[in-house]
Amino acid sequence: MKKLLLSLITIVLWQPFLAQEERAHLPISYLQRISTPVPTIELPPLNLEAVQREDSINDLDKNLPWRYGISRSLSINLEQTGVWTDLPSGDRLWQLEITSPNAVNVSVNFDDLYVPQGARLLLYNKTMTDISRPITKLENTPDGKLGSWFIDGETILLEYYEPAGTSRAVVLEIGSIIHGYRMGRVNALIENGRGLEDSGDCNYDVNCSIGPDFDPIKDVVKKAVALLNLGNGYLCSAALVNNTEANKRPFLLTANHCLEYSDPSLWSVRFNWMSPSPVCGTEEPSANLETNFTMSGAAVRANNSLSDFALVEMYNRIPDSWDVAFAGWDVTDTEPEFEVGIHHPNGDIMKICRDDSGAEKINANGTEVWLIGGVSAGSGNGWELGTTESGSSGSPLFNQEGKII
Repeated sequence: MKKLLLSLITIVLWQPFLAQEERAHLPISYLQRISTPVPTIELPPLNLEAVQREDSINDLDKNLPWRYGISRSLSINLEQTGVWTDLPSGDRLWQLEITSPNAVNVSVNFDDLYVPQGARLLLYNKTMTDISRPITKLENTPDGKLGSWFIDGETILLEYYEPAGTSRAVVLEIGSIIHGYRMGRVNALIENGRGLEDSGDCNYDVNCSIGPDFDPIKDVVKKAVALLNLGNGYLCSAALVNNTEANKRPFLLTANHCLEYSDPSLWSVRFNWMSPSPVCGTEEPSANLETNFTMSGAAVRANNSLSDFALVEMYNRIPDSWDVAFAGWDVTDTEPEFEVGIHHPNGDIMKICRDDSGAEKINANGTEVWLIGGVSAGSGNGWELGTTESGSSGSPLFNQEGKII
């Protein structure tokens, strides 16, 4: 009876704490029922016919980042646009609404952003079904640039909250938004468009079994893989990698060609985007799991076109509370017994593939690669399970020990 009573008390005490945590991430305008009319910047509709024609060709090339959106230039300054509201407490609130008609999602690129101590910036949609993690002083970067993760819907609301007595001035300048036109659902304007769960019928969700010899390893290394938003309307895959000091420096490994025409300061990543009910090589749609393990901003530490790799370091360390892993690696060039790929094809939920033939290291048109044999060259039958597609670029290839090769 005492044990039961203790459990009940623990639950009662814990629930208010959870409520406070959830409320801390809600817009102040919602919590305080502020009804100040918010000005809207509405952009003209996009004609996506030419984009569709380009995508029908580019989507066939698995070596390209996957395009999900179009960059739209803006010039917005917090001091000249939006509306300020003075709160009874002495705090201040700035709000702005941006609409890009028919967008599936919208993300924001800040040309200059400085958030003072104690202040915060939130991005969310009109229904508040998608709210960003608070952008605080922790997201201030050396060059002031920052790219956001995308928010579902054609309208994105920006809300900056500043407590009374804030000593330094906020800086907020927007240089562009990304109009996402396919991802999460297929835009009606795009015939044969590809979005969530449309990355191919033979894809395996990462939580599908690919064999008892790798499943226990997979359950760890999948937590290193991320979907990478390049801040220019394109997506790649990436992975957190460990270093020799094993100190959890946030190194992110991706492909060198994902660097092309993109600025890592505007990159954002999402970890642990996996389906809670895996679908394994069928046409059935996977259930979506909403996670907010997102981070923004990185700097290049090393890259090379010969082996098509890029190593960047995220500006912020990974929070200890996040369930992520830092993958190990093998540079011996020992041919693997088999290899496994974990990736986000076409910006889709995390997928997995396996090749049992053993990859060969070759020079392919001037690039040193591990070749999954049997498709365009070499022996073997290609991927025995799953496949890779445009957007899988930058994803790790693991050997039988779960180390990146």
